[in-house]
Amino acid sequence: MIAGLTSCEYKELCYDHDHGSEKNVSLELDLKLDLEVSLDVSEETHTLIEVPDYMKVCFYDPESGALNNTEFVGGYGGELHVEPGTYDLLTYSFGTEWTQIRGESNVSTLEAFTSDITQAKASQLAAFTRSGEYEAPGPIIYTPDHLLVAHRVVEIPPYSVGHHVITITATAATIVETYSFEVTNVTGLEYISSVEAFVTNQARSSFFGRGEKSTEPATIYFPIEVNRKEGTLKTTFNTFGKLPGESHSYLHILLTDTDGNPHTITEDITDQFDDPDHTIVVDVPIVIPQPEGGGGGGIAPTVDPWQEESHDVPIG
Repeated sequence: MIAGLTSCEYKELCYDHDHGSEKNVSLELDLKLDLEVSLDVSEETHTLIEVPDYMKVCFYDPESGALNNTEFVGGYGGELHVEPGTYDLLTYSFGTEWTQIRGESNVSTLEAFTSDITQAKASQLAAFTRSGEYEAPGPIIYTPDHLLVAHRVVEIPPYSVGHHVITITATAATIVETYSFEVTNVTGLEYISSVEAFVTNQARSSFFGRGEKSTEPATIYFPIEVNRKEGTLKTTFNTFGKLPGESHSYLHILLTDTDGNPHTITEDITDQFDDPDHTIVVDVPIVIPQPEGGGGGGIAPTVDPWQEESHDVPIG
């Protein structure tokens, strides 16, 4: 939370007329958009956060946490009508594709979350975990979009003669973590039709009104790009963060070859979540043999039987 009150000049109070919905506050937002993630091999950087079309502004009672009022402004702010008083102000980017909001009636229950994946994807991972030693605890969810959040206490003074507009500034930064992910040692890349990944023991959601991750475990799902030119599998993925505590996070990679046969790799990537560069690299050898059918059969309708490989990932 960014605490502190905006400086403003108090003038003679005005009681001559009803101020109705006059704009008495100008909200100016400093958006922290320069989130860059380096892909280990190519050294490319990507700015991942765009300016939102709208920001939702919520005014909460600083004592009870109850919602008092909501307004909408542009990505960098705008003018508002706010009744005089002291508020716990929280504003967040509105209209994200995957990240959803619930519990808005109180700042302590305000929560960002994403939906569960389709039943077909869930069945696919279930078939894998039944055949191996690892489990995927909690629901399997889509990765979240970045959610820009600003949170601070503000004091709105009484109306003054001459309709004095005060300016409030706040800094909005993402509550979502981004990691780059790359598999660097793959043989038989030309036989791969698609690649998907699941990462276990991630936080199910974020209670961003109180600045805490959920303690409910979830497994996040994301597709991986096949880069045949570089001979790698790479992508970036978002998460609300690793589940608090000592739980291990496992990466399950599901590769489907051009005949529709599934191949799986499992890695313990717990320690890589502590990497300050937010980079996860899998460099163990992965070999995809040429499919017996010649590679023209497309994706098969079933995921059994699984061909599992398991390796320890060298860290540091």
